[in-house]
Amino acid sequence: MAQRRKFIYFLGAGASYGAGAVATVQAGGHLPIPTQSTFWETFLRFCVGANRRRDIESFLFRYFRGYARPPTRLAAPARRKQLAPIDVEEVFTFLSERIRAPSTSPQLKTYSLRVWDALVSEIGNVFRRFEANTQTRRIFRNLLDNHLRDFDVVVSFNYDTVFERSLPRRKRWGYASITSTQGTLAILKPHGSINWSLESNGTIHVDEDAEKSVVVAPTHLKFVSSGPVTPELAAGYLDQSPQIQEVWSQMERQMKAARALVFIGYSFPVADLYFSSVLRSVLADRETNPDIVVVNPDAVAISERLQNRFALSKVIRYFDLTQFVQASRSEVISQLDG
Repeated sequence: MAQRRKFIYFLGAGASYGAGAVATVQAGGHLPIPTQSTFWETFLRFCVGANRRRDIESFLFRYFRGYARPPTRLAAPARRKQLAPIDVEEVFTFLSERIRAPSTSPQLKTYSLRVWDALVSEIGNVFRRFEANTQTRRIFRNLLDNHLRDFDVVVSFNYDTVFERSLPRRKRWGYASITSTQGTLAILKPHGSINWSLESNGTIHVDEDAEKSVVVAPTHLKFVSSGPVTPELAAGYLDQSPQIQEVWSQMERQMKAARALVFIGYSFPVADLYFSSVLRSVLADRETNPDIVVVNPDAVAISERLQNRFALSKVIRYFDLTQFVQASRSEVISQLDG
């Protein structure tokens, strides 16, 4: 059966970065798509709204660097560099907790909501700067030709659309739970996408020029846990749309039926406990564990972390995305069977 042969390919931020996604900047230079170490420098540089940029920067300096106010005597690039060590998931987790915690003062709750909205609103503006290019097309088309089969599924945790825009025109694809995927490569995006827009009735549709993209923020508090769910509170959470919840449900169903889970550029960040809980549930409900493949420059540490946290006896490791996509599916299977 196809299900016994199904592979699920999980794309993290390292997948777009490893494939060569860049944005064009002044004087024809190129800036790589952000990862953890470069996120705030890139994010604040590409923010469109000046007030939102100022709110985000002020918040980061106050709560994560201990400054009463941003050091305005420093030029903007130098200020951004001081924010580089701040963990992205920790920022979103802090805000989501302050927004919902009963002990939060009304002033801090209002401030946290403003910063949260600024972050969620600017994600689309920032990641829309990174488009498919010659290198990303080569990498992801090799992945398509050498690995992907019609019954496989791609799960992208990325807001950007670099992967899907890098696929050849001949390859039909669709967003599972958002558009029709019959006869196409199914792409599940549990964290949303910069080309999704949310209507007032809670329906998501594809909109390449979405003013405010549909995103699920990188925090373990992905759902609105208590109290009334207003549009203001639901933005950035699973509760913003039934379709987002269905994406997560469908991902879990696919994981239960798959032979192998291939993690490309996904490092299992500590703050993303929500996905880890999904994986733990999947492993508990299966008679046998799926095969695991990790494609990441830090594959040794990630595989050790996985085996310490989950009941996994074997993890196959690749350290380079180009090396992996140039290998054949049969080569990967032979390693899994070895």
